[in-house]
Amino acid sequence: MKHSIRRGLGTLALALVCLGVTSTARASDPRQIVLADQNGTAFDLADLQGRPVVLTFVSTRCTDACPIADAAFDSLAQRLRRERISAQLLTITLDPEYDTPFVMAGVAHRFAADAREWRLASGAPGNVRRLMRAFNVTADKDEHGIPEIHSTFVYVIDAHGRLARTLLLSSNIVDDAARLLHDKTFFTH
Repeated sequence: MKHSIRRGLGTLALALVCLGVTSTARASDPRQIVLADQNGTAFDLADLQGRPVVLTFVSTRCTDACPIADAAFDSLAQRLRRERISAQLLTITLDPEYDTPFVMAGVAHRFAADAREWRLASGAPGNVRRLMRAFNVTADKDEHGIPEIHSTFVYVIDAHGRLARTLLLSSNIVDDAARLLHDKTFFTH
């Protein structure tokens, strides 16, 4: 009985997230913009405080930089696990109208991404756009509505929820992010 009630509440929370139902107070602080991960779990950036977060924005329909970002995050997840570094990887869609939590779950499945290590998130389009603005992420859509030209940054947030570094998505991103996460100041500042 408890399990079915909890699942029902989780389904309701996901439906509210997808419909864009959030309180005004929560929506004004970028750390409190509600998203939904590959498991349908509603969360915000404030929920991730306590360990560093490595964040990027992608579109599942992008065929340029986004597959590179996904592959880099997959490699980074494996490296962090191997080196026993406790950090949360977070990929947020640039295309919430198409990349629903269900679509993001498919990407998570393809990479065997465990939400405890790597969350792939979507949410109400207004929520995603507010979060994109908070990180100064831009995305221009092509004639089919696919984000074709967009920012390709990786953001490192310290354990207290503060933006600590902005990195370029590059061939060195796994080493650069891992090196930063070895620095204990990201955990204790």
